[in-house]
Amino acid sequence: MSHIHLFCSITVFCLFSLTTKAQRLPIVKAGNANAVITDGAYVRLNWQLDPTARPDIYYVNVPSKPSQITLKTDQDSIRFQTKPGKAYDFIALLNGKDSCFIRIASIQDTLTQLRGRSVHPTSDTLPFVLHGSRIYLKGILNNNKTVNVQFDLGAGTTCVNRQVAEKLGLQFDGKTVVTNTQGTNETGTSSGNTLTIGNISWEAVRLTQVGNMQEGEDLIIGNSLFRDKIIEIDYDNLRMIIHQKLPAYSRAFKRQAVWFEQNRPKFQAVVVVGGKSYPFWFLFDTGRDATMALGSDFTRHEQLWQKLDSLTMVNGRKIVRLNAEIAGVVFPDIVTNAHPPDKPGSRTTLFGNQVLNHFNLILDNREGMLYLKPNSRSKEPYSNYKDFLESIRGK
Repeated sequence: MSHIHLFCSITVFCLFSLTTKAQRLPIVKAGNANAVITDGAYVRLNWQLDPTARPDIYYVNVPSKPSQITLKTDQDSIRFQTKPGKAYDFIALLNGKDSCFIRIASIQDTLTQLRGRSVHPTSDTLPFVLHGSRIYLKGILNNNKTVNVQFDLGAGTTCVNRQVAEKLGLQFDGKTVVTNTQGTNETGTSSGNTLTIGNISWEAVRLTQVGNMQEGEDLIIGNSLFRDKIIEIDYDNLRMIIHQKLPAYSRAFKRQAVWFEQNRPKFQAVVVVGGKSYPFWFLFDTGRDATMALGSDFTRHEQLWQKLDSLTMVNGRKIVRLNAEIAGVVFPDIVTNAHPPDKPGSRTTLFGNQVLNHFNLILDNREGMLYLKPNSRSKEPYSNYKDFLESIRGK
């Protein structure tokens, strides 16, 4: 547990104790620790009841908007109509004896809040370059170190490359557990950093040290730095624009809802399996230099594992060929991998940037909306069936 997390937990506990003394809390009954939280029209999360947390906090997915939150146990349920800036406390009584204190908080997660400031009151433009399909920005860390920064909407935290951490002069004062392509491991964290990109500076940035970054990448940043902003990625002009309000030209884009998993946006697209269309929620992963990946959450859905025809098998995964549709645009003959439904810890179902960078996009974090418009990269290649056949013939 990091020092920052410990401090926040103690602060929240004190506030919670004052709250519980002042009012009698609603109680729901539970026969086991498995519960489900639904948040608005799209979010459905498995939730483990924990009597040791005081309280255990669920942060409303889009805290700037009202929502309807329901927690359902095997025996009972409770519902709240939330308003921005408000918190709602209750107790889940587990097996008739253990009190699980839960708070529904319609605020931004206190562990991901960053103090960002800009010299421009309306918008900031940040030029970027593409290496493969990934986005790279130039930044300055702690006012004196130039860093190469990958922008990755699929990143749940802000990361520093283990290979350059010493050169950057970072002091690691905490620990956290990270799950990535290297598995689940405890790693060091460095708090209190300042990051500047263009005219925007963030303070109190917490960096997590990881060992799976590419050579030439110093930092990876994700959506946690922009949860109170509107992000535009313009691949035609190789620029990011950070807006304070939604631009009028967004009306020319196709609009759809998103929800956030650890600040990472998930959006709905359609995959065709066996001639039938299946809508599903995919991670919008601009840091993935590939087309897509199908996790066990997808292959469990409507028994899709049995319905996916395999071109070949690799380490228990099916290599499959399918068509996908995003914002009305069809991507035929994608070749990708599918994890079996019973595989623990499989990759989240996602689209990668070989496909996603065919669209200019606007992500409105405040309203939980995504705007997509096909761009000039529509002829850019991606991993498809023709390439797969050529690779097989070449063996």
